[in-house]
Amino acid sequence: MPNYKNYQGSFRRNARSSNPNIKPKQMTRKIRKKEWEDNIIDWNTYYRRNIHRFIQHYFQLKLHLYQVIWMYFMSICEPFVAVASRASAKSWLIALLAIARAVLYPNSEIVVVARTKKQAGIIFGKINLLKKDHPNIAREISIFKNSQNEKICEFYNSSKIVAVICDDGGRGRTPQVFNIT
Repeated sequence: MPNYKNYQGSFRRNARSSNPNIKPKQMTRKIRKKEWEDNIIDWNTYYRRNIHRFIQHYFQLKLHLYQVIWMYFMSICEPFVAVASRASAKSWLIALLAIARAVLYPNSEIVVVARTKKQAGIIFGKINLLKKDHPNIAREISIFKNSQNEKICEFYNSSKIVAVICDDGGRGRTPQVFNIT
């Protein structure tokens, strides 16, 4: 009669192993819960204070020095003004900051205000490009609509990025506003 151990699955076979690399994850999850929660809180605080590092580490994007400085100041200063020429990645940086803030702050609503829906569509076009090129950004986005009438990007953590035009129809949408003129 064959040995029963030969017919066991890898989960059961490796459950009593002292090697943590082959031990099943459910068996190694006996880490102190309080310590794990403290680590999560510490990393979350660190990345919220240094959003440029979150973009570089988690989204795996390489930023130029001026982009790092802009990201840092856009995340800590409420009024931020940048005077820049064409092709200096202004829309790309705004789209990237909106995605990073939506990921780091669950249940947030980021409203992109523009003169026309076409202008707001530029930011959503950049979000779409970032989503296609970077898998960690695509992993966070659950619903993405960039149609002529509806521009919305929803995340799995219940955050959303919405575009509205700057008129009476856009009133009442005040949380985390990025004004594009």
